[in-house]
Order: sequence, then structure tokens, then C-alpha cells
Amino acid sequence: MGSRDPRRFMGPEKTTPYTLLQCQKKSQFLDSDNLRRDGRTPADARKQFMSVGVITQAKGSAYVEIGDTKVVCGVYGPKEVQRGNDFKMTCQVLCEVKFAPFSCTIRKSPQPDRRQKEMSRQLKETLEAVIVLEKFPKSQIDVFVTVIEDEGGLLSACITAAGLALCHANIDVYDIVTGASMLWHKGILYVDPSRHEEECERILGQSKESEGGGSLTVGVMPTHASGQVALMLQEGEVSPEAVIEGLNLAVESSQKIYTLSRQTLLDHVESALQDGK
Repeated sequence: MGSRDPRRFMGPEKTTPYTLLQCQKKSQFLDSDNLRRDGRTPADARKQFMSVGVITQAKGSAYVEIGDTKVVCGVYGPKEVQRGNDFKMTCQVLCEVKFAPFSCTIRKSPQPDRRQKEMSRQLKETLEAVIVLEKFPKSQIDVFVTVIEDEGGLLSACITAAGLALCHANIDVYDIVTGASMLWHKGILYVDPSRHEEECERILGQSKESEGGGSLTVGVMPTHASGQVALMLQEGEVSPEAVIEGLNLAVESSQKIYTLSRQTLLDHVESALQDGK
């Protein structure tokens, strides 16, 4: 028998939303009231929701929702390195970021593309700076992130979810790592950009009429070493002064996310203690 489910209406594998075929109008970042499309000011972040313990089979897991961006992370290990592989006296971290087929406007292929591989590498480098690797010699920690919906600020959401999942798995870390993203457009700094804003800036950056712009994504440990930066990824043409301003604002935004992450973990511990009584 085939793999198709006769009880469901299975649409074609390759489809294109009708909205992409419509005439695209030039969209401005700010309207006449100096507000963004979703009603935020340039300095406002989207609403956030976090939860832990969403994957029962994983040692640690977390779900993070930033606006319409939704990611879930599962942590497995530490476990012994497989026989035959080269092992080190420090822990090895394996990270993999996958997109659900319905996570983007255009259906994603199950095969990993260049963007998924690049995000997996960036997340791996971030977590290697966060985990106390010396505590787990000759072992490996697996971190799997699934993107349910991509609506902007995806890498920062993955970093925040992975940091929560590591703490939920009782893995020794220097601090709870949180991610934040910024975007420059026509000299204005936008906090927590949406997917529409990221795509508009990417298109404008490739045009000859570009006035200079870019993006910034950071992963910060706010209470470790006076706010150590575990990851800093900057793209575009931005002046050094603007980068410093964006970095300071990103660290401030990460501190707010850290407060919510810490409260989420405390609520989970209190709930577990009450259930155990």
C-alpha cells in the first residue's frame, strides 16, 4: 500500500499561495502615525510566550512564541559518544534546526537547505559558549529545534528556546542565554523585526536605491560576566556608531527576555513541587 492516507484530502506537494501572485505594492515601514504594520513603534517588541516541558520524551524541552514566530526545542543527553567516533575530554554539542513544511509562506522541503544548515551552525557555536563543557567529558548533548512558524526574528527565538530547554534538562550552563534581533532601515533602528520587515530590507539592500541598512542578531547571557555576548551576527552596511547603539539596545531587550525566561523556569519548578506534595 502507498503512503497516502485515503481518509484525508492531500493537496499537491508544490503549491503557491495566491497572495504571492497579486501585485505587490510598495510598503513603508511606518505609516502616517509613525507606527509599524502591527501597531508597534520602532522601539517596541512583540508579545512573547514561553513554556517548558512540552516534549515528554526529551530530557528538557521548551516552546517559545514571539509574535507569530513559534519554535519548539528538545534537548537529549548528556549521553556517551558513540563507539568508533572521535571523543574529546569536553562535551560535544550537536544542533539541528528543522522547518516544518507549513512554517513558511512557500512549502518547505523536508531536505535541509543552506539556511537550515547555517542556523544549525550558528546555534551550535552559541550553545558551546553557554554550556559548561568541562562538566561532561566524553559525552554529547543533542539539541533539536523545530520551527513551527517563521514570522521574523527566527534565530533569536531559537536561541531563547534552546537556552530554556537546557535549563529544563538540568544541564550546567553559565547563564540562561536569550536572543534578540534588530534591523536598520533609513537610519531608524527597529526592535524585533517581523518577517515582512526583514524581507523588505533584504530586497531594498539588493537594489541600487538602497540608503544603507542591515540587521543584527545577538545571543546574550545577561548575568554572566556583566552581560557576555555568546553570538553576534551583523549583516548589511551600518556605521560603527549605529552598531554600538543596536548592540546596547539588543542587550537591553535580552535582559527583558531573560526576566520572562527566568520566571517561566521558576513557575515550572513551583508547579512541580506542588504536584509532588
